[in-house]
Amino acid sequence: MGNLAEMLKTRDNNFNFIRIVAALFVLVSHAYPLSRGATEVEPLVAQLGISLGGLGVFTFFCISGFFISMSYDRSSTWVDFVVARFLRLYPALLVVLVLSAFLIGPIFTVMNLHDYFSSSEVYSYVMGNLKLKDISFQLPGLFQDNPYPGINGSLWTLYYEVLLYVLVLVLGVVGFLKGILRLSVFFVLYFLFYFTFKFLLGEGYIDPGFKLRMWVQWGFAFVVGMAFYAYRVDIRLDYRIAGTCWLISLLLYKSPIFVEVFVIAWSYSVFCIAFNTQSFARQYNKLGDYSYGLYIYAFPVQEILAHLWRGISPMAMIFVALPLALVPAMLSWHFIEYPCILRKRTMALRLSKLLAKFSKIFVRYTTK
Repeated sequence: MGNLAEMLKTRDNNFNFIRIVAALFVLVSHAYPLSRGATEVEPLVAQLGISLGGLGVFTFFCISGFFISMSYDRSSTWVDFVVARFLRLYPALLVVLVLSAFLIGPIFTVMNLHDYFSSSEVYSYVMGNLKLKDISFQLPGLFQDNPYPGINGSLWTLYYEVLLYVLVLVLGVVGFLKGILRLSVFFVLYFLFYFTFKFLLGEGYIDPGFKLRMWVQWGFAFVVGMAFYAYRVDIRLDYRIAGTCWLISLLLYKSPIFVEVFVIAWSYSVFCIAFNTQSFARQYNKLGDYSYGLYIYAFPVQEILAHLWRGISPMAMIFVALPLALVPAMLSWHFIEYPCILRKRTMALRLSKLLAKFSKIFVRYTTK
């Protein structure tokens, strides 16, 4: 198929389809604990040590590492990059939080509406969760008798996604993204840190907090995606290479580095499939990218099903929740996400002008 750099010359690819499949993985994985309780084992955990939902998140992160690196590389300024990332993530997030607190909450809470809207948790739920750092999954009296209480349980990964955006921004600002040599230094340092961290953690020499462990764990796939973009001229997409990666992964099954080798093999295969374009890709891409919407709306829809349909099986939840969650996902793309993408250049220009004015005022004030 050629190398990654050649493949990027065309917009025809299967990434929209792959992302929606990754979001479906998360929906399927969550159906088990949401219908049967937190102790229910999700698919693939026993076989791989990674749940099907985790595999979906790894897929999102490796693709994200590639395209976020490309986004920074092609941005005129860091302001353009920040605005693009903000508009891609936050408007749709704000809407799902508002709908959860002020539509789903009032309809399904066991509290009376006066007590519900008198609770400060309702309002802090929206503003607090926009910060992403300490996601709250609970609203007053909502789904507390479900097998897995709460709402919007998928949002926790967004915090680590944003941190990785910040990583790319910082690397770009300090100059590490300029030139393959500097990037190579970063990758060497990162992977040394990663495997040292994993060894020390496994041996019990360190006891880091939950957030740091999660950032390191999920950051691996993102950095692999970054490496794919950095070495795009040298990475050739070939199914024979993919087969070799999977053979190595199989040989290292149950070894201490199996998950990492598996993620690399999986990520390489994702790019092989993504750029093996057929007419299907061109037709599917006309629909839009519903993956983010499906990711953020599937969990509330599944919780509603668990509430209304007591004893629902995981398979029934999957088949009913998917079409129901696709409806708000499609609306989110066409009326929120895509319009925001179209406005990113205008907003970046306005923000740049505003920052320039503040800069002039600051210089004038400090030089008096």
